[in-house]
Amino acid sequence: MKSEYNIALIGELNGCIETTLEVLAQREFPVAKVFPLVNEADLFCSPRIDESEEDFDQEELGPQANTVMFNGKPLDVIELDNFNWQQVDIAFFLTDTETTQKWADIASEYCVVIDNSGAFLGDENVPLVQAGVNEDNLSRYAETNKVSIPSSESAQLALAVKQLHQEVGLVRVSVSSYQSVSTAGKAGVTTLAGETARLLNAKGVETDLFPQQSAFNVFPQVGEFNEEGISLSELRLVNEIRALLNDPSIIVSSTQVVVPMFYGCAQAVHLQTHYPVDLEEVAQSLHHSDGVSLAESVCDYPDMINDVVGNDGVQVGRLRKDVCDASGINLWVCADNVYYGIASNAVQVAEKLIYTYL
Repeated sequence: MKSEYNIALIGELNGCIETTLEVLAQREFPVAKVFPLVNEADLFCSPRIDESEEDFDQEELGPQANTVMFNGKPLDVIELDNFNWQQVDIAFFLTDTETTQKWADIASEYCVVIDNSGAFLGDENVPLVQAGVNEDNLSRYAETNKVSIPSSESAQLALAVKQLHQEVGLVRVSVSSYQSVSTAGKAGVTTLAGETARLLNAKGVETDLFPQQSAFNVFPQVGEFNEEGISLSELRLVNEIRALLNDPSIIVSSTQVVVPMFYGCAQAVHLQTHYPVDLEEVAQSLHHSDGVSLAESVCDYPDMINDVVGNDGVQVGRLRKDVCDASGINLWVCADNVYYGIASNAVQVAEKLIYTYL
């Protein structure tokens, strides 16, 4: 094990990169150097502004940022096309599948790649690993020098149900995920803010990023649908939960809904166990799960704004028996999709990697 590691972060500068830098600092990850990497188009782009607005003032925007702060010091942002991967020990790909597919193979020749895009979900040689769920699977990283981490929706769900699945066994997991607009990255946050401002000023909006208006609206679509009307994001959750729980026989169904909230993901989850389980046994299972916090009573549930967003870990509430199914359990599962689901999970996987395998 080295005393310090050089880290590359590939993603949105004012989204996943900033949040991951925050987590690296808070967890005191042994960092030597950090290289924030972005695509050329993202490096020089400006915020999308409607220039027809009467109060628009280009001078107020200022220059486009080319640095990001880490531990109180500025880091220069580097164009991805010009980067020398030999400088890096670990590369976090917190970006889209297209960017990962273009660069991850090259990067993995020199460093360990930890990928959040789902680009390698179908590759049996790339282990899917989540902190607190199946960290032993990380031992296979050397086969390709790559590690996949699950989507934020899969991450919080798997951590919440892992212990119960080990102790009792789950027949079925049905989940409706209510996802914030940051599921589309910083563009989603900007879109919701812009639409809300325009509508509150009695102005119309045009939809381009999402299939429908995001402000004051909900719609059951994250990404594109296939011919069967299922989104790739929903399919990804199904496949990742089966893989993370190491149970290809488990029945998983998923509906993903976008709601007008900037950050966070809440899930209404129905579990069917192999046999009826006392609710206290389920509660004890959750209490014994590292990284999971259970509300004190069956009537309690976390506050997304005050308890969840900006915090680490997974929070569970509304734990109750199903009124029609003796083997059914219902619960409400919440987490910050960026802070926990992406940044914290990636850093914790890297911690396990350096302390155990590198």
